[in-house]
Amino acid sequence: MKLSDAEQIIYGHIGQFDGVEKDNLRLMNQLNRNGTPFKAPANKPWCRVTIQYADSQIAGIANELCIRDIGFINVQCFTPLNTGTTEMTKLCDQWRAFLQSFTADRLEIYKVHAPQDIDDKDFYAKIIRAEFRVN
Repeated sequence: MKLSDAEQIIYGHIGQFDGVEKDNLRLMNQLNRNGTPFKAPANKPWCRVTIQYADSQIAGIANELCIRDIGFINVQCFTPLNTGTTEMTKLCDQWRAFLQSFTADRLEIYKVHAPQDIDDKDFYAKIIRAEFRVN
C-alpha cells in the first residue's frame, strides 16, 4: 500500500467523525467546501487533523520488499476559552473511541494516546495522537 492510499483511507475515515460540525473539522492544507480559507469559530468546538510519519522498516523480503511505515494521526481539538473542561473531555473521548482499533486494507490504527494540553492563547486546546502502521 502506498502512503497516498493510506492517507485517502485515513482522511475518508476522519470525514465520518460527527463530534463537531463538518465545517469545523479541518484537514491540513484544505480550503472550506465553498473554496474559502478556514476561519476558526469563536463560539464552537473545532478540530484540526494532520498526519505525521515516524519511521519505515523492512518487514519482509520475499518476491518483493515489504516496507512497514509508521506514523501518527494528530487531532488538535479546540473549544472556546472559559467554558469549562467537560465539553473538551467529551470531544476527546469521542475521538479516542472513533479512532481506536480502526483497520482498512493494510492500514491499522493500533494505539490512541490520552489527550495532552496544547498552549493556545485563543482556545482551550488538547491534542490526541493515534499511532498507525501501513504494511
